[in-house]
Amino acid sequence: MLRTAFRFMFYDKTKTIGAAVGVIVAIFLIGQQTGIFIFLTGLMSSLVDNSSAQVWVVGSNVKDVNNLSALDIRKGNEIRSIKGVKEVYPLVISGSTMKLQNGKITPVRLIGSEAPDFVGGPWNVVNGKTSDLVNYRSVAADKFDLRNLGDINVGDRVEIGGKMVIIKAITSGARGFGANYIFTDISLAAELGNFPDYKVSAFLVNIKKGYSPNGVTGRINSTFTGIKAWTKKDFSKSTVKEILKDGGIGQSIGSLILFALVAGSVIIGLTLYSAAIDRLSDYATMKAIGANRKYVTRLILLQAFIIAIAGFVIGALLIVGFKYGVKNSGLRFSFSTLMWIIFFALTLIISITGAYFASRNIRNVEPSKVF
Repeated sequence: MLRTAFRFMFYDKTKTIGAAVGVIVAIFLIGQQTGIFIFLTGLMSSLVDNSSAQVWVVGSNVKDVNNLSALDIRKGNEIRSIKGVKEVYPLVISGSTMKLQNGKITPVRLIGSEAPDFVGGPWNVVNGKTSDLVNYRSVAADKFDLRNLGDINVGDRVEIGGKMVIIKAITSGARGFGANYIFTDISLAAELGNFPDYKVSAFLVNIKKGYSPNGVTGRINSTFTGIKAWTKKDFSKSTVKEILKDGGIGQSIGSLILFALVAGSVIIGLTLYSAAIDRLSDYATMKAIGANRKYVTRLILLQAFIIAIAGFVIGALLIVGFKYGVKNSGLRFSFSTLMWIIFFALTLIISITGAYFASRNIRNVEPSKVF
């Protein structure tokens, strides 16, 4: 049967290539949009995911790290008294503006952590050192954001909140969702963002060995009112969920993926159907010499499976090429083994669905058609 399937495919190479192109385009679009989705959701929760804290303590109504409320700094001492808490680090997140060297002004989000630990960031420092932020009026910015901030470099002086600061470190991929992150010492972040010195945005908590994050969060939440403790994992998930719920990102990307699935199925279905119609007499001959309906159906499905394999390989190579092609622009993502398996399963669904559509009339062809 395999040899017969290849003969049918090579008889009309144009239609075979057309069906393969339908699969390739569909799987590439699915992979591309999935990669962009992974990148965007990573930006949404990057501050939580890349902090070294195991527990986040925020306002009682806060569900999104990008929308924190101010807390009394004295709450930190109370949290330290909870069983299992090893250390509590205050975090200040404040908005401000940066005046570029070309005179333009752009909004930035200041992330202030206590030196020398800088539990809230920066991360992925590629130029300079995190420890350099302990120096007077020092900040860190991301190299991909620097293009929007005027191509500034380590050692340059810029103006934030009307005050001069010095770029002492540059990160790679330490970015936020819809915001240019500027990392610095907690006191400087409060000063530049006009944040009250008796308030903080959150408390980052590390726990003692032998205690679980879930247990510590439970004790904090049962002890205090007005604040809520989250494990790092839960707060990250909540942040992404809240942004997707309020925005249209999930619906937009989901609709594009659905379109790719439907379009791919239709393309391969119509192409295989057209190819089968052109060879209607051949299928009739096969039935005349003893082939039954199941054999004809399996033959068409086998052709679709071969096209699916070829289309998936080429589509996967295009996805990998896209991944590395946009890497230098700051759009970074990666796929797990499970994700590639899902992509392959979708490829089979597209091909088999299209082939089933094509085989519906062909398998009912009468042997008399050969005459």
